[in-house]
Amino acid sequence: MNRPPDLLIPVAFDEPPDALRAELRRRLGIDAYLQRREAFQVGPEGLHCEYYHHGDAAPLLLFLPGIGTYVELYAELLGRISAAGYNVAAVDLRGHGYSAGERGAYTVAQTVCDLERVISALQPRSNGKVGVYGYSIGAMLAVALAEADSRVDAVLCSTLLLTELPPDIVHQLGWYWTWGTAQLFPSLTVPLRGFMDFDTLLAGHPAGDLINDDPLVVFDYPLSTLASLFTHRAAVVSQRFGFRAAILQGDRDDVLSLEYGQRVVEKLTHPFELIPLPGEGHMIPWDNPRGLSEQVARWFASNLP
Repeated sequence: MNRPPDLLIPVAFDEPPDALRAELRRRLGIDAYLQRREAFQVGPEGLHCEYYHHGDAAPLLLFLPGIGTYVELYAELLGRISAAGYNVAAVDLRGHGYSAGERGAYTVAQTVCDLERVISALQPRSNGKVGVYGYSIGAMLAVALAEADSRVDAVLCSTLLLTELPPDIVHQLGWYWTWGTAQLFPSLTVPLRGFMDFDTLLAGHPAGDLINDDPLVVFDYPLSTLASLFTHRAAVVSQRFGFRAAILQGDRDDVLSLEYGQRVVEKLTHPFELIPLPGEGHMIPWDNPRGLSEQVARWFASNLP
């Protein structure tokens, strides 16, 4: 269901930032990109949106970040994509980053409604075309949005996890445990580091240690959130839709392998293109934002009709 437009409430960032944030931005090299962003609060839930405007004749691209993270950390990637010809709207999910709400608490259904509001609010500042780019867990949410909202013309995923296709038996058993325990203790929090090794994933990156210490990153999730994510069923498994779709998959990804990406594409009824990225791992938005932005801009240039 398409939502009516919501008022965009401008957000001003306090400057100068605290010492940790200033150093994190410096190590990420994002200060120049942040000068281009507009920040808004969208809707009564206090949803935080950062917007990079290219021009009213450009398409709108909605960006959804990976698990635990928030959109400021992706400023170089977002700024580069915008400079290639897109109005980029990036959203901190409820309880993440600068958005309001209980830390880490959201459902897939709530998120789809929130994102529909963002499209309604910002689509008038574009040429009417809408693309969605989701990174990691954001890819699952991007597909859910496209299934629900016919305004979405194209979806690009940096990896795509399907709960209908567990990567292995360990994941499957973990999802069963999460769902069952969430029925009894929905507010019980689970440390994200228990199933993702951020220290290893960010090893060697100059900002890796600061990201791991960033108070705006969610490292402990309510079981209710994880249960919503890991019981979500994607309609693209059994149905075709009107949007175009693709998966970007690094061949050195140690979270979801290229082989898993191939299995996903084979399982889907809705056609997805699989685009291998030679030499790239899971953390490509920070490891190679220039190369990733070029891939994203190139794909949307061919697939936003």
